[in-house]
Amino acid sequence: MIESRALEQALRTFRPQGVEIAGRWPAHFVWPRYEGYSVGNLGATALRAMGAAPFSGMLPPLREEVLGDLTKGVQRVVLLIVDALGWEQLQRVLQRHPESFIHRATQEGKARLLPLTTTFPSTTNSVLTTIWTARPPIQHGMLAFTMFLREWMMVAECISCSTIHRPFGQVLLEYGFDPRHFLPVPSLGETLSVQGLLAYAAIFHRYTETPLSQMHFRGTREVRGHVSAAEMWLNMRRLLEEHAGEKFLLGGYWHAVDNLAHRYGPLDESGEMETLALDWMLERLFLEPMSRRAREGTLFLLTADHGQIDTPPEEAVYLDDHPALKEMLLMPPIGERRVPFLYVRAGQEEAARAYVEAHLADRFFFLTREELMESGLLGPGKPYAETPHRLGDLVGVALGGAYFERERPPEEEEEDEEHAHHPMLGMHGGLTPQEMLVPLLAMRLDG
Repeated sequence: MIESRALEQALRTFRPQGVEIAGRWPAHFVWPRYEGYSVGNLGATALRAMGAAPFSGMLPPLREEVLGDLTKGVQRVVLLIVDALGWEQLQRVLQRHPESFIHRATQEGKARLLPLTTTFPSTTNSVLTTIWTARPPIQHGMLAFTMFLREWMMVAECISCSTIHRPFGQVLLEYGFDPRHFLPVPSLGETLSVQGLLAYAAIFHRYTETPLSQMHFRGTREVRGHVSAAEMWLNMRRLLEEHAGEKFLLGGYWHAVDNLAHRYGPLDESGEMETLALDWMLERLFLEPMSRRAREGTLFLLTADHGQIDTPPEEAVYLDDHPALKEMLLMPPIGERRVPFLYVRAGQEEAARAYVEAHLADRFFFLTREELMESGLLGPGKPYAETPHRLGDLVGVALGGAYFERERPPEEEEEDEEHAHHPMLGMHGGLTPQEMLVPLLAMRLDG
């Protein structure tokens, strides 16, 4: 089995052969390893461990050297995603707190802790869609927080499926949007159900009925909501106890590490304390009270959808500061702040490319739609018909802590602090190691 340091170095330095852009992109960018070293491979790994057959088009399982014999005799798989718990962030926490459960378990050989890459763009709705369908972004078409949906003739916020002017308002549902039929590929729950196996999920209670969750958990027998992290661990343990003896996949999700990193930055103490709290609850609330019957044949996997990078306000690039570029675009940039999708007016393609290379090359690495589609960054397989239309003509990938804003925030009066604009001090979406490298903690509960 491969060791974590060797795998981390391999992930940081890998460049695909025969891909033109790989020869000119920044040296520190991390390439998504869809062939067996990414979170996108976890779905097929769970299926294989449980004896289920994969469907055509799925990404392959993790390479054998990642988990070794941990998948032998598996009856159920628990897959918990901790939003924004990047590899580098977790490493800092474990170094500072050797008393933590994860540190002790890995040092004592009771668990394996390895880095993986996430997928691109490294943003929640895209990565989770890859995990819960086992298909790469090029096939499922869920690419970013905001996308141009050609079939709806509008730019939409693609977590609650709303207009960008009413984010998280689920406005498209009022127009007849059916999230159960939005993705062109089946979910893991559906893949399992047709083979006589089950799926359960434990997610934040406010997300149980969101359009994105309806997409991801089609075919899932029960989606159980929680209010706190403690309740999440309790619900996952109860589901294992209630269904002991069944073969199933249990998916879990916790959001607070991401929320804290957005608000205070990924290096702030708040994220460290939240991670330590999760670590303590994993041991004391989930594992210690669990019965032997619930543990039998259970593989526990903990990972993240992405990490985060510091994005201080001075790193912002404002479209208003580039009026010439603004005139070349059909609309303000969409996609992600760190991966802006630029839709260019007809006849302005060459001028727009020349402008961004001349004025923004120190802040973003730019690709054309065609270069991105052909590069493999969005994964292998036949592209979904809508994928190219959702990308824009030019796609930027942030360098350092840069991010794109459509307009400057309004000037706030000092006494109006309650309604003041608070910039995100941490973001994700790009290809830096902080965003792309995520942990995989793996252990057998019956070991």
